[in-house]
Order: sequence, then structure tokens, then C-alpha cells
Amino acid sequence: MPALLRRLRSALFFRQEGKADNRPWWPRLEVLRVGALLLTLALALVFSGWLRQIDHLVFDLGQRLQPITPPQRLVIVAIDQHSLDRIGVWPWPRATDARLVDAVCQAGATAVGLDIALTETGHDPAGNAALAQSLRACGKVVLPVVLETTRSGGQVVEGLPIPALASAAAGLGRIGVQLDGDGVARSVFLWEGVGAPVWPLLAQTLLRVAHQPVRGSAPQPAADAAPAHPYALVARDLRLLRFVGPDGTVPRLSASAVLDGAIPPGALRGKMVLIGATAAGMGDFLATPVTTQGAPMPGVELLANAVLGLRDGTLIRPLPTGWTLALTALLALVPLLWLPRLMPLGGLLASLAWVLALLLGAAALPLLVGWWCPPVGALTAALSAYPLWSWRRLEAARRHFDWELRQLGQAGRDAAETRQNAAHKRLGFEERILEVQAAQERLRELQSRRDDALAFISHDVRAPLAGAVQQLQSGALDAKARERLLGQLRRGLDLAQGFLNLTRAQAIEPSALVEIDLGAALHQAADFAYDEALAKGVRFARELPDDPIWVRGDFDALERLTTNLLRNAVQHSPVGSVVTLGATLLPQAVRFWVRDHGEGVAPEQVSRLFQRYARGDAGVAPPPSASTGLGLYYVRLVAEKHAGRAGVESRPGQGAMFWVELPRQP
Repeated sequence: MPALLRRLRSALFFRQEGKADNRPWWPRLEVLRVGALLLTLALALVFSGWLRQIDHLVFDLGQRLQPITPPQRLVIVAIDQHSLDRIGVWPWPRATDARLVDAVCQAGATAVGLDIALTETGHDPAGNAALAQSLRACGKVVLPVVLETTRSGGQVVEGLPIPALASAAAGLGRIGVQLDGDGVARSVFLWEGVGAPVWPLLAQTLLRVAHQPVRGSAPQPAADAAPAHPYALVARDLRLLRFVGPDGTVPRLSASAVLDGAIPPGALRGKMVLIGATAAGMGDFLATPVTTQGAPMPGVELLANAVLGLRDGTLIRPLPTGWTLALTALLALVPLLWLPRLMPLGGLLASLAWVLALLLGAAALPLLVGWWCPPVGALTAALSAYPLWSWRRLEAARRHFDWELRQLGQAGRDAAETRQNAAHKRLGFEERILEVQAAQERLRELQSRRDDALAFISHDVRAPLAGAVQQLQSGALDAKARERLLGQLRRGLDLAQGFLNLTRAQAIEPSALVEIDLGAALHQAADFAYDEALAKGVRFARELPDDPIWVRGDFDALERLTTNLLRNAVQHSPVGSVVTLGATLLPQAVRFWVRDHGEGVAPEQVSRLFQRYARGDAGVAPPPSASTGLGLYYVRLVAEKHAGRAGVESRPGQGAMFWVELPRQP
């Protein structure tokens, strides 16, 4: 027990012996919250008695699981249907009862218990006298005291045998069992009476008369334990029955066979005998935990189980209330040993195993140690621990998602995204997960962009700038050195501008696109690239429609995309050639293209041409004015941001045509 308490304390505070506790405070708070809920639930069920039916079911399960062991040295002489047919209807004359007692005593019984109410004198004085004589001659017959309720006012009265019979009996004892709320007989009181618990259970008196040990009994309660009301029913020392088996387990002999002397020799010698009714329609028949196929157990066999329980010490004691509460509270907290440490599947399997262990342990405890602890509180806590802990885990996950979404909202790229993230409280749990996953994807993309930017700046931009600095430090510059320096600085500027354009393209959001005239963007791009083409000795030709071409897009990005294609075509075109800019209208799209008459693109280069930092002259050291490797990647990125695509058609030695296809507005 101390070891279990230490483990519970360690679980509640997330401590491990010899290790510093660096865990955040909120998991401990969640453990305390769940622990408080489990304790409240378990103790409330114990105090209130709610779901007591579960306790009954568990107790009955244990009764059914135990093996059936036919009892020894105890026999029931049954007033069964055969006896009624042979002797006559009930009640029999007292003289017949006297003959039955004589036959049982002469057969060598050590003690005889009559489960027959003898509270009325009747109209047969001779029969009463004969029965009294038989009782006195036998000297070991115990008669019953019946506690019953009167019809007027519900007053409980003690029904004693008539004086002539009571004085002749070897002892008196109370008969009767306790019925639970479901109408099943599971327990007896050892002492009971009106005004004071003066009457022992008939089983105790029978064992005393038979000189048998009475195990698990209790001394008669003191008189001051009685209530102030003299007519109240007082009961003490509750015990639960441990049944030896279903109806018929205790050996029986028919009363008619005993009267006729038709029983085997020695069938009753040295045994305790209970005489009672087992025929249908007479006597008390009660449901028990071991009732099978709707066959209730007669009262005389219930009495036999009480006798066996007292003789063999197998009656079950209810655990005192204080111990019940303490044990229930301890067991209710046990799931917190693993729930904070295991993943959901492991926690579920461990919780199910714990519920099964509790169920079997509670059912077997009375059979193993003779004590009964109602398990409903601990079982309910065990069943509730995993859902409660999962609920708190989901709440913690929800709070984390909300915090992440708030952080993303504060770091959003524009006001629209901020407003969208601010509305996260209206999202469902799965939607929160999707939002966080999308945010993580954006973070990974930003991380990739940062890594690319660092690599780009450290290599591509740094190289021309370092060369320019070295030339400036060398001293005076002649015209050739100044031209070389100017080329390096221009290349550095082009690299920085290309990377800046790429960053802006990556920030384009489809929701920010507006309706524009694509033809105007194409004409403006051709005008911007005209001077560069003129310096290279290349002419432009335009094959563009006269009517506006309406698309949803970013004018500056599409104009810069077209400029990149035109400059790329000019760079790879021979002097005197023509670069053509054209557009073709498709049913739902528009395709614009730039055609040159250069050397074209090799087939093995086409697949990687639109990738980041890819060049058409891969494998060759680029001159200062060479491509940065970002232009065509920029073309592809902008096309995809506009829900379009980009491509190239080329044959070596026959030039190339780069095209972009975008959705067209009606």
C-alpha cells in the first residue's frame, strides 16, 4: 500500500525519483482536475447508493464463478410434492409433525431445525401435546421465531412458537433473510428483534445444539445499542451469504420417505437436519445470486446455506464504511498512474485492462478473503478515467491550436488573413487541426525560402560584390577594369532584383487578383524590353489581338513575367533575328508565347528548365551577364499563382517557344 501511494503521488506531480522536474505546470493541473473529478464521482456513488445494481451484479458474478461443492453432514428433509401426495395437503396434523420429528431423531441426527411456523395453537390439543412430547424426547430440536408485519399499521411483531412447544424445544432462532432492492436474497442479520436484537439466527442456535463451531458469528449486541422506540425492528451484524450452489445443491430426503422408513441406513446419522417445505405453492421461494433458469430457492435451503456459512466460516463481511471510502478513493486514482504517461491507444488498452481487473477482483474478493467492498465507485471511476483524461487532452490541444492560430493571425501577411485567423473560435476541432497543419506547411515553406535566400545571398550575390570590392581595393581603374566592375555590379543588382521579384511572386494570394487586360501587360512588357533588344540587334514582332484579353491577375507580375521571357529570348537570339510575342485565345483560356530563333533547348534540359536556379547552359561557368537561374522559375511560379501553367516547345537548332496559359474571363 505505501508503494502504491508513493507511485500515485509521483503521478499526480509528474516526479521521478532522482530526476529534476522540468515539465510545464499545466499537465499537473490537469491531473489534479481529473483526479478531483474521479474522486467526486466515485465517493458520490458510494454515499448515494446510485447504481447499486452494479454492486449486486458483481457480487452475483462472484457467486456464479465459484465451484459447486456439495456440503457434508447437512441434510434437508423436504416436504415436497411427493410427500403432499402421500400424506395429504398442508398443513399436516401436529401428530404427523411429531412422527416426523421422532423418525429424524431416531435416525441419529445431531440437531434438527424446523423451518415451520408453530405460532398458532389450532384445534388439536392432542396433536400439540404429542409434538411437545417428541420435542422433549429428542432434546435437540430448534424451533423458529418469525418476525412478521401486521396488516394494520405495519407493526413488526415477533411470532414465537406456542408456549407448550417453545418450552419443549432445545432452543429458538430467528428465520428470514434480507432482500435487496432488486428482490434478491443475498444477506442475513445475525441478531434481530423488536426493540432489541435479542434473537440469534436459527443457524447459530442449531450449530450450538449440534455442538458444532460457529465461525464468523458475533456476540449478542448490548442492550444500550437498541433504539429508543420499543417497537422498532432492530438488526445487527449483517453478513452476506456465500452460496454453495443453486437450488438442489444441499442434499434432500423426502419427508414421506423418512416417515415410511424408506431411507438408506445411516442417511441422517451424525448430520444436522433441516425440515422445511420445498413443494411449489407453499413456503417461501426467493431469488438468489445463483438462481438458474428461473428456479428460485426455497427458504429452507437458504437457511441451510446460512448454517453452512456459519459452520465453515464462509459468511462474507461487508467492509466498514470508512475503509470502503478509503479503498474506493485509492482505486479511483489508480488510472492516473498511466494516463499522463501513455499515448491514447496505450492508455485505452491499460484502462480496459484495469476495468477488467477491478471487475474480477471485486467479484473474487469475497471468495478469497471473506470481505465485500462495493465496487461501483471504483468501477465507474475506471470507466470514466479515460474519457475524462481524453477530454482534458482535447481541451489542452484546443488551447494550443487557438494559441497557434492567434500567433499566426498576429503574424499574418495581410489584414484579410488576420481577420480570418481571428475567427478561429468559430472553427470545429478538426478544422483547427487543418488550420494548424496548413500553418505548419506555410512555416516549412518560409523556412525553405529563408534557406534559399541565405544560400542565394552567400553565393550568387556575394560573388560579384566581392569581385567588385577586390577591384576597387586594387587601386586605379582603367576603362577595361571599370567596364568589368560595372558588369559585376549590374549582375549583383540583377540577382537582388530577381530575388526580390521572386519573393513578391510568392506572396501573391489568389483572393487579391483583379480583372485586368492581359494585352496591355504584354504590350508594356515589350516596350520595356525594346531598348535591350535594339542594343543586341534583335527586332520584336507582335501578334496580339486588338480586343482586350480579360483575365484575373496581378498586372505587375504578369508584365514582369513577359519581360523575363522577352529578355531570355533576346539573350539567346542571333543578331538580326526576330523575337515574336503573340497570344492565342482558347475556349476557356488564353495562351501567350514568346518565340526566338536561337539554338533551342536540349531535350534533357526541358524537365528542369523551370526549376529554381536552373540555367539553359548548365555545367558551364556563367559570364558576368549570364542568367541568374530565377527568371523561368519566376515565370512558372507566377503562372501557377494565377491558376495557370507554363511550358516550352523547342528543337535544338530551331529556336524555342516559351508559353504561358491562363484562365480567361468571359
